[in-house]
Amino acid sequence: MAKGRKKTSRKGKKAWRTNISTKELDDYVERTDREERSGGALDSIPDEALFFVDKSSDAALVKRTSKHREKVLRSDAILERQSLVPTLLAPKKKVKKAKAIRTKVLSYASGQVKEINARQAFDIWSDDSNNKSNASKKKAMSKKVASAARSAAAVDVDVPGCSFNPRFEDHQEALGLAVAQEMQKLYKKQLEPPPIPLMVPGVPVDEEDVYFLDVDDDAEDLSSGEEHVEGSKPIKVKKLTRADLNRRKRRKEQIRAEKESAKRAKLQKDLLRLNEIKKDVEKEQEDKQKDLMRRTVSKREKQEKGPPRLGKLRYQPGPLQVLLSEEVTGSMRKLKGCYDLAKDRYNNLQRCGLIEPRQPAKRRALQALLERKYCNEDVERRTGLRCRNTHQKAH
Repeated sequence: MAKGRKKTSRKGKKAWRTNISTKELDDYVERTDREERSGGALDSIPDEALFFVDKSSDAALVKRTSKHREKVLRSDAILERQSLVPTLLAPKKKVKKAKAIRTKVLSYASGQVKEINARQAFDIWSDDSNNKSNASKKKAMSKKVASAARSAAAVDVDVPGCSFNPRFEDHQEALGLAVAQEMQKLYKKQLEPPPIPLMVPGVPVDEEDVYFLDVDDDAEDLSSGEEHVEGSKPIKVKKLTRADLNRRKRRKEQIRAEKESAKRAKLQKDLLRLNEIKKDVEKEQEDKQKDLMRRTVSKREKQEKGPPRLGKLRYQPGPLQVLLSEEVTGSMRKLKGCYDLAKDRYNNLQRCGLIEPRQPAKRRALQALLERKYCNEDVERRTGLRCRNTHQKAH
């Protein structure tokens, strides 16, 4: 047997280099990088940059008596609270003067009197930015409820033709306006649909007819009961098989694919007619702008014509107060007395938008209406109304 190669030691220089540890070097590089990011090594920074000397004075010790003096009585605390009810008006000058005297006395008592008076002379030629007048400072404006601007005049002046001694032309114009208002009301009333009657007049039913009607009602009740019984039978639900479920699933997928294909086709068509779509959008925007302008103008006209709507009803102006031709006398002494001054002032407040317009309530005596119009023997027997027998009185 041939001798093999002699084994030698593997601890050579090459093996030494591979087994050298670099942990210390890695730690040093990491530490230097961290110090550079944080501002440098602490050994190289001077002490003045790291530390400072606290030269502030110590806080004064508060005595127990001063603590007790700072406490406020409960009654005083309640009085100092800001109430929601506004306080009574008082002369401001006296209050300011009393407050200044009080603060002065308290400052002397506490020993906090300043050597230099805060009230210094104001130099109008100074360029100092801090030297500004109190008028230039922004004043704290109190919050107010934003109210709609009312352009209505305090007093509504009628046209010249409504005077007690008008000219003939002005008087004729005023009469024409009054007639136009009345005709407009008349035409509006004629064009309105007829109201729904409260009661429909009926015909008295004989005893034989009443018997037949009762029989028909019983037959209808029986038929409806039978239908209800037939409809209440349980409905058998057919159980779906796996093939039915798969068929439904395929149908849903087919419908979804058709919708997606239609959507893609529509998108391609829109891309081809992009210029037309752009023109349509511009035209739509122009129409919206015109509509907005028209609504703004109409709203402004409504505001100028009447007050804003404050409640359920809108303000309706009254008729034109014009004298007839035979009532025009030409003298104030011959005019008839006006007794509706309070009513005129009330309407004026409504016109200015200061109060809500109201309408007098209408009391409808429905019972009296039924007794007066629809009084017959059949109604008396069915509803129990006590009607007068007008036929007996007529005979």
